[in-house]
Amino acid sequence: MTRVVITGAGVISSAGQSLDEFWENCLRGVSLAQDIPEHWLHYYQPRSKVWAPLPSCDYARLGITRTERILLSTPALIGLCASYQAIQNAGLETDSAGKIARLATEKRLSVHIGTGLGAAHSPFDNYATHLISGLKPKLLELQATYPDDPLVRDLLAGLKAQPRVNPLVICQTMPNALAANISLRLGIRGAVETSCAACASGTVAIGKAFRAIKAGETDIAIAGGIEHLGDRTGSVFMGFDRLQTLASPYQGLGTENRPFDQNRSGFLFSEGGAAVLVLESLESAVNRGQKSQILAEVVGFGQTSDAHSIAAISADNNSISRMLDQALGEACVKPADIDYINAHGTGTEINDRVESGFISQTFPHRPLVNSTKSILGHTIGAAGAFEAITTAMSLHRQMVHPSRNLMDPIADLNFPLSAISADLRLALTHNFGFGGHNAALVLQRYEV
Repeated sequence: MTRVVITGAGVISSAGQSLDEFWENCLRGVSLAQDIPEHWLHYYQPRSKVWAPLPSCDYARLGITRTERILLSTPALIGLCASYQAIQNAGLETDSAGKIARLATEKRLSVHIGTGLGAAHSPFDNYATHLISGLKPKLLELQATYPDDPLVRDLLAGLKAQPRVNPLVICQTMPNALAANISLRLGIRGAVETSCAACASGTVAIGKAFRAIKAGETDIAIAGGIEHLGDRTGSVFMGFDRLQTLASPYQGLGTENRPFDQNRSGFLFSEGGAAVLVLESLESAVNRGQKSQILAEVVGFGQTSDAHSIAAISADNNSISRMLDQALGEACVKPADIDYINAHGTGTEINDRVESGFISQTFPHRPLVNSTKSILGHTIGAAGAFEAITTAMSLHRQMVHPSRNLMDPIADLNFPLSAISADLRLALTHNFGFGGHNAALVLQRYEV
């Protein structure tokens, strides 16, 4: 039977612009919360006041041209950055054009990317320009009369930042463009798949890559999750805030995001990020001389749908147990074998209650449980991929990061409150997404 291993990973996130930086910040449990941009308040008065913004990336260092930076969406660009990190970490060589053409002639390669909203900011930013560009003369008149008016100032600043509609706005917005651009840039001509399953998208994409390698359909897969939720006026933020899913003020900046705590109120809105892994058959990794670089082995995947609600989880009408049965069954392990669970852990009222109850009932032996979202915030379609990388690193380094802001747990689970060393062999990471999507991965420590 074909064994599937993780040989590389790349990260662009609010918590770090490389795998090592991301992992170190997770172990430190740093707070990423910042006040939302002041000008967003000119358009909407939100319940939540914080987010985790992405720092700017050094695209030029990775050979991404100025033309690409103009024509490609932000999620496409950060996806390319994370992909290059991942293939470099996996020891995959590129040619002068940034492609892995030689390898592609020797092995079968594929791309599997998950995203929740694709490039959601592209239509918002471009169509805002479309709507107000004809009003620029009037806005300039108003500015002359009312030089301190914040709305006029913001509208003109937006037009200056994006004076015309990007001719590729439709191509930017397509969810499949994220995987397609990785394929185009790297020269991969195998299967190129996009998984769109809300907050479970990244997990589903990695699971499909795992299954494709296991079935002998491909040798090496670039897989993960990409999301970018920032836009000029905070429209995506406003949408989640209107759903009352975002963390509201608590006891100061950085304390709002509280997964599994009695005082939880929602999740920290992350501007997004890209988490990309290189999955390949163990035979391929060994033949390439990468055996010592293996982070973890993927041994199981499960995916179900609740068929209950487009935006809510049910405590007694869900398919979480079926998802777990699939993942553990494929891995040929029992619940009692799991040493560590990287939970979905959004910090929302119902989700945390349902998830903690499920974990308590299914894993009474009390494995370690933490929430990467307590640090990173929620990256929606990229969340599962970030958590898969965190789980793989936990197995590889035999350490788990703390759950931030957990002072009064809602359940008697084995939550680490600081970074700790642990003897970990098998781990579970799972996600639940809008639409009723459930997905889980079982990872195993790889020993040389």
